[in-house]
Amino acid sequence: MKIPVTIITGFLGSGKTTMLNEIIRQQPNTRFAIIENEIGEVNLDSEFIIGADEDIFKITDGCLCCTLNVELSKLLGELVRRKEEFDYLIIETTGIADPSGVASVFVSDLNVQEHFTLDGIVCLVDSFHINDLLKNKETEAAKQLSFGDVLVFNKVDLIEKEILADLQKSIRQLNPFAKQLNTNFSKIDVNDILNIDAFAAKTVEVKTQSVNFTLAHRHGNITAQTYTYFEAFDVLKFRQFVQMLLHFQSMRIYRMKGILYFEDQPNKIIFQSVQQQVVFTKGSKWQADEKSKTTLVVIGNGLNQMAFDKKLKQCFA
Repeated sequence: MKIPVTIITGFLGSGKTTMLNEIIRQQPNTRFAIIENEIGEVNLDSEFIIGADEDIFKITDGCLCCTLNVELSKLLGELVRRKEEFDYLIIETTGIADPSGVASVFVSDLNVQEHFTLDGIVCLVDSFHINDLLKNKETEAAKQLSFGDVLVFNKVDLIEKEILADLQKSIRQLNPFAKQLNTNFSKIDVNDILNIDAFAAKTVEVKTQSVNFTLAHRHGNITAQTYTYFEAFDVLKFRQFVQMLLHFQSMRIYRMKGILYFEDQPNKIIFQSVQQQVVFTKGSKWQADEKSKTTLVVIGNGLNQMAFDKKLKQCFA
């Protein structure tokens, strides 16, 4: 049985550690392992900590807590090697961290995949300050929003309802896949953020087919672009295009996700990118009464939609 992993991200002061404490309180029977990406510091409530062995801390309710000051894959291997029993792994990133670097370990390292499965990325949003962060071109804040499978809008009592609605509409267009929640003081129902299977092929397929995508949306330099084609793709051409794209423009591409229609392939192919790693997964079969098509969403910084469209059309079979 693989251990599910949730990554909690969000800009400085958004309330991540408060939410982490809330998760632990709500799930007293779940044995958590927690990795804090805070070098030399563990920010869990001090009442939980009862002792430390190197960088792995014991917590009163049976949890483990680690500080991420070594390579993540090595730390995960150390947790497995110690044979400490835990049911769930939560990683809290620093406020200025790009969560894709953490997520990529779980889609690229076969040794890690043997023991862990990435369940989802939860982005805590400081509702009062997020617009200023985006206006100031804080790219990490934009990346965190684009990578969130669940966006938890915190401190909603500090912002007018109409402004909040406009904010959430704008961010929904930037990340149409994400579930949005409202809260104050990081109070959440853990069932809304844990065990959501956000990276499972079936989940991506259902969301891609059910979400109403706009053709393109811009928030400053950040754009979410949707591409739809009824022409079948050639698998080798598409793979080569993606590899070249992520090699030369990985800093511009935040996330890609969607359903691909490949020539001579009876199944939908679910496509996801995490940093420079790409994942192709077989989805359900194309039905006889269903029009086969590719729907691809690309979120990034300063993307040229016409050039992207031209390159994609060169991948047609």
